Amino acid sequence: MGDRRFGIVLLVALLVAGVAGFAVFRTLQQAEAEARVPMAQVLVARVDLPEGHILGPSDVRTVELPVAAIPAGSYSVLDSVVGRVTRIPVFTGEALIPGRLAPLGTGSGLEVKITPGKRAMAVKIDEVAGLAGLIQPNSRVDVLVTMRADGPGQEQRAKLIMSNMRVLSVGSQIERGPDGRPANATTAALEVTPTEAEQLAVAANQGKIQLALRGYGDPDTVATEGASARDVLGNRPPETPTTPARAPTPRRAAPVIPSPQPAVADTKPAAPPMPRRPDSAVVQVFRGDKVTQQKIERRDSVRRDTIRPDTLRLDEAGRG
Repeated sequence: MGDRRFGIVLLVALLVAGVAGFAVFRTLQQAEAEARVPMAQVLVARVDLPEGHILGPSDVRTVELPVAAIPAGSYSVLDSVVGRVTRIPVFTGEALIPGRLAPLGTGSGLEVKITPGKRAMAVKIDEVAGLAGLIQPNSRVDVLVTMRADGPGQEQRAKLIMSNMRVLSVGSQIERGPDGRPANATTAALEVTPTEAEQLAVAANQGKIQLALRGYGDPDTVATEGASARDVLGNRPPETPTTPARAPTPRRAAPVIPSPQPAVADTKPAAPPMPRRPDSAVVQVFRGDKVTQQKIERRDSVRRDTIRPDTLRLDEAGRG
């Protein structure tokens, strides 16, 4: 009986342990599935592809990328990109998307480089720029025209009519060579709008067109007034300086100085001069039947030590 009971308890324990282990396994499996990053296949460039390149099977390869990192519209089927033409340069490892490829059926010629809404127009390059190879595909140039204005007696004038124009090709070359060698040609195709194409046509028929090469990263447009022979030789009439008229400076009123008032005579009567006190006094001295006069000086007019003793005693006796 005891062995049977022990077997039942052991069976229940094994059953509970199995259920718990299965639950833990399922929980770990679900957590791993949630932590797994979803991946997808996409076509990327195997090597650097230049602009206008026709894609072949050896130019692309298939890689797995996280779905969140795959650009929108990327291709995953090889047949969808083989035979297409690159519209812009594509670098190694970049995903192939419609924006980097020309429309289906486009050839590898110059039309691949033309921006939608613009045109390619060929102009003649002057011998200096053409033979020296200064103008290259993808260069930026300014267009100058030298022509005579309408009207009799008008002199020729040179004017910059277009700035920062893109050179699509030079002669038959549509890409700058990897070795950097100059492309010697007599024509260049510029990317222009329809309005600019009309202006170029008039300039080419009635005047002479020249291209001025711009520096790299210089997008500024400069407005000029043109130049004629008189400007070159310095015979332009002098310009009169136009200085703004200055407002007249208001005069300041002279300060009013009050006239001096006449001096008023002092009508107050002058005080009478004080009588001068005598410096000495005369005293009669009786000695028996003789009477003499003795002059005694005032104490405040002479020093005490200068008075004779007998005079001092008489003066003190008189005061006493």
